[in-house]
Amino acid sequence: MSALLPVINHLIQQNRETQAALGAFAGKTLGLHAAGVQITGTFNAQGFLECARNTADTEIRFNAGAVQKVLQGQTPGVGDVSISGDTGLGVALLPLIGGLRYHANDDLSRLFGDAAAGGISMRAEKAGHTAKQIGLSILEQLGDFAKEPEAPVVDKHTLSAWSREVDTLRDDTARFEARLAKLEERNKV
Repeated sequence: MSALLPVINHLIQQNRETQAALGAFAGKTLGLHAAGVQITGTFNAQGFLECARNTADTEIRFNAGAVQKVLQGQTPGVGDVSISGDTGLGVALLPLIGGLRYHANDDLSRLFGDAAAGGISMRAEKAGHTAKQIGLSILEQLGDFAKEPEAPVVDKHTLSAWSREVDTLRDDTARFEARLAKLEERNKV
């Protein structure tokens, strides 16, 4: 899918060290497969991918578990990635491709200027933190709600009987306090 090449090239451009390293693979064709998307591109001398018509020299496949791990901020394991074709090339490219990071501040600065980008970034981070807290609160409430069926449910008859016992206990306590008061008065004399 050549429509995604500009997106990948933008990521490469934001990661200058990676871009320089990828330039060393000029003329090599990479096939990437992740989350049902397939991209094939040939590296140029600047480290960017260009649309490729030929077959890939190496193909790197990320299974669904790898994509989920990346979205959760985890590092995919060995079993989450497979390399076919030129395995040496794939092993060399994998850490470079996996190390690409999107830096939103760079784009915000370019579009709105440094000062506005800082403010937007801080507000976005605060909104993200708030959204995370709300999500955690909702999950906690859902967990509590899921446990409710396990909690004892009292019917009207049981509640009435308990209420009568509490009233009786209050009366007994009041009578006991009155007797204690009488005993204290007798001992004073």
